[in-house]
Amino acid sequence: MNYLEEKEGNIFFIPLFLPNGIKDNNKSYTRKKFETSAQYAFGRLIEIDKSAGDLVEIFNYIGTIPSDSSVITESGLMFKPFHIAMAFSKKRWRFIFETPAYDKEKDSNYSEISFLMGNRDSPIHWKGGEKNPFGGDPSLYERWIIHPPTKVEDMIRDKKN
Repeated sequence: MNYLEEKEGNIFFIPLFLPNGIKDNNKSYTRKKFETSAQYAFGRLIEIDKSAGDLVEIFNYIGTIPSDSSVITESGLMFKPFHIAMAFSKKRWRFIFETPAYDKEKDSNYSEISFLMGNRDSPIHWKGGEKNPFGGDPSLYERWIIHPPTKVEDMIRDKKN
């Protein structure tokens, strides 16, 4: 199986069979050979941000690696987009489909993605890449949290059960 580069719009697989202890987030999977017939979840890289976590979306499709990425992208979203770290650098999650004409607004509704960041006393509202002071009810918005890959894998397992 050939893997692709880390690039915005590319589709990646999430192995749901790897160990998921906290130390497994730091383990390198560079030499690991993944089987196409294994069970995976799938996501798309919306935006690369090494300092504050890559922005990703996770799709509903769980299964073997399909021959066409539309099976994945047309399955709908399992969660609202969120931030991750270490999954790609450690090769735990790998890119398998390229989306050459990816448009993060059209394909991922980028301008509607929002988070609260900063401290609770004076949070910043991040929406579609724009940062503005926030004065509303913080309970109505997701916090900007950077998840490790094992946490995301647990979230997916919990959702599918």
